[in-house]
Amino acid sequence: MGKGNSKLTAGEIRELQACTYFDKKEIQQWHKDFIKDCPSGILRKQEFQTIYQQFFPHGNPSKFAGFVFNVFDTDKDGFISFKEFIIALSITSRGTLNEKLDCKCFALTPASLFLL
Repeated sequence: MGKGNSKLTAGEIRELQACTYFDKKEIQQWHKDFIKDCPSGILRKQEFQTIYQQFFPHGNPSKFAGFVFNVFDTDKDGFISFKEFIIALSITSRGTLNEKLDCKCFALTPASLFLL
């Protein structure tokens, strides 16, 4: 879904709108930013840990980042796709308490740390 520098199709956007709390413009902006940071269209564990390290410069969050990565990588293929990323972000930032507990990732993302 939206690999590389491609834009999301109208169908992909509708699919993401149906399974997230984001509207079309938000999905497009998140996708643009995701592709900017991950030109391949995927986020590997090492890259995720490097990004996560920026939020915790005075410690070693690699184990914690690895746990979060594994939660986000729902199909367990070794990388986070844009779809996995946006769904996890939607749940952690706008989901219900039950969704957050089911996801097991409430307050585990740098973005969601600011929501506490």
